[in-house]
Amino acid sequence: MNQLFYVLAVFAAAGLISAYGETPVQGNDMSGSSFMRIVWDLDPAEGSEPFLDWLRERRWCWGVEIPADAPDTHFERAAARGLRCIPQLYAHPETRAWFFARFGRPVPPFSRLVDLVRKYPADGPVAQMFMEDDSAGVGFSARLLREKPRSHFAAKQMWDRYLEEAMMAVREFPELKVWGMAGYARSTHDYARHGIDTMLVERANDDVEDLQTAIAFARGAARQFGKSWGIDLSLWWGVIYGCVPNLNPSLYSRHLWISWLSGARALRIEGGMMHFGPEGPGAVAKAVDTFGTIARQLDPGIPDVPVAVILAEDHGWMTPPYWRTGNTAWNYARIPYRQGDRGIDGFFLNAFPGANYAMDPFPAGSYAVDNPPATPFALSCITPEFAPRPEDVYNAEPPIPFGRFASRDEARRVFLEEKRDPSPYRPMGDSRWGDIFDVFTDDVRAETLREYPVAVMLGQPFPENHVKHTLQAYARAGGTVVVCAGQVGPEDSGWCGVAIEPELRVGRAWRWKNEPLRHEPFRYCLARPSAEAEILAAAPSGDPLAVRAPLGAGWVITVLVPWYEGGIAPLCGVALRALDELFDTVQPVRVDGPPAEWLSAVGSTHRTVLIANHDGIPWQGTVTLRDLPDLYTVCRDIVTGQPIPFTRSGKSASAELAIPPFSVKIMRWRSE
Repeated sequence: MNQLFYVLAVFAAAGLISAYGETPVQGNDMSGSSFMRIVWDLDPAEGSEPFLDWLRERRWCWGVEIPADAPDTHFERAAARGLRCIPQLYAHPETRAWFFARFGRPVPPFSRLVDLVRKYPADGPVAQMFMEDDSAGVGFSARLLREKPRSHFAAKQMWDRYLEEAMMAVREFPELKVWGMAGYARSTHDYARHGIDTMLVERANDDVEDLQTAIAFARGAARQFGKSWGIDLSLWWGVIYGCVPNLNPSLYSRHLWISWLSGARALRIEGGMMHFGPEGPGAVAKAVDTFGTIARQLDPGIPDVPVAVILAEDHGWMTPPYWRTGNTAWNYARIPYRQGDRGIDGFFLNAFPGANYAMDPFPAGSYAVDNPPATPFALSCITPEFAPRPEDVYNAEPPIPFGRFASRDEARRVFLEEKRDPSPYRPMGDSRWGDIFDVFTDDVRAETLREYPVAVMLGQPFPENHVKHTLQAYARAGGTVVVCAGQVGPEDSGWCGVAIEPELRVGRAWRWKNEPLRHEPFRYCLARPSAEAEILAAAPSGDPLAVRAPLGAGWVITVLVPWYEGGIAPLCGVALRALDELFDTVQPVRVDGPPAEWLSAVGSTHRTVLIANHDGIPWQGTVTLRDLPDLYTVCRDIVTGQPIPFTRSGKSASAELAIPPFSVKIMRWRSE
């Protein structure tokens, strides 16, 4: 694999990319949507000079994050090499005190942070002030365990209080730009709502959720609140209770390319000096170098995102790990699901198949000795150090009662000695419809939604946000809304196309229009469609199950199955078919072949499609871009610069692709 990275770097250095016709994006240029900030989490102590010199020479690293209690000489080492210095300090005073007490270090005053950002201004000044507060065993997650809220609303109130307390000192310095890392995708909207300027979501380790939801939530939060977003690349691997900077980096390469083309403009690399040893950069550092060398020369374009997904402000949802034995929200609070939460599960698990295997502390089966644990504090494990009470200690149950290794210590030794690829043990999700979603909370404005042809409401609306009025205004302006029974009721007949009756029936089969019956148990509400409505799906009795009705210049699709939830799956077949039909009208790309992940972007002079093969065998299939301007007559892989043959059929362009295991192919169409 290292040879591959060397070859790709040679391609870039030889000018294949610049010869492709794009204006290089300079690493220190602050202008334009293409600007990419790659930030290294590194405390530049004495001895780090070779690493800092390497970062300076490679030219893709924008800055270095440094703990606020580090001496000035550490900051000066980075600044002397033209790297921006971003000080780190927990924003919440209690969290700050807990963290430094744990390591026996004095707590730096907040004034130290302010002095540093003024002395070493970086796009701002900038400070990293939330470091996994929602998931790292400190701050809000500790409060959840200690105070034990009993409802979605109570958990949201607690989180709001925590963020307000954390931001009190920050607001005294309005010039300060705050970056915040989140472990859970759902935190991004609350970060942005409380004034955090850039949200970064930690990904790539096995204690957090999948990449696709991180992108959809963070990108939606940034658009909803006018902020910026990015992805944090973590090396931690709880499977072996250690980090993997020198193992095969294909997992991290895929995270980088997917994040960049999806719109991430801040990419944080965790791990500090572990990436760089006496022999120079390790495998993951070389992967970042290859990515940065090529990507900094290219315009990524704007991602195609035609669908807005709307959740309640207090939803508390997370990607459900396959090992979770109960349906719970708000991570460590383990609040029982309410009506509608299973439907949220069903939507995202269909949108991103396999995403629920991202959090996998037991890919090699159970351990005879579960010490060390998956991590000191994770969704899968809470050790006594972090548990306020003995009953809060928790360990996820292994999915099988046997395993390959006696302990994580043994697994770590074997994986590191044999240099195993993390990819088979760290699965990533595929796409059913393409990665075409931005996630919003239901206080989103109708003007924001108008950028999207389709809006889908999931789960229970937050009563105070009056999202129904927003959806009506959006549909009247030309959008298509998808809602379900429960979200709409008898009082909504004037706009949703059906008069819903407060009575449930059990359905045993359904048909889509005139197609054959499909057997599936579900519950549904009786309803009378309006004269203008079209019945899309019905029970054998003729009772409507999915209805499409006009509203102003747009449409409303109402699914009469409450919360979209099925009897044998979290998403009922009627809802899934309605989404399939609707999304097919707005998908820019069609992929025929084995499971894969795909996304696309449009630039002023190019059109781009990324296909990711997350499997350990080669992928072969056909990729069709549905609308390609006639002037785009050539296609190349932007990573290697190699031409990609394609055929046209009307406005569509199709290419037969072969993608190696755990790799990406990025197709870019341009004019000659």
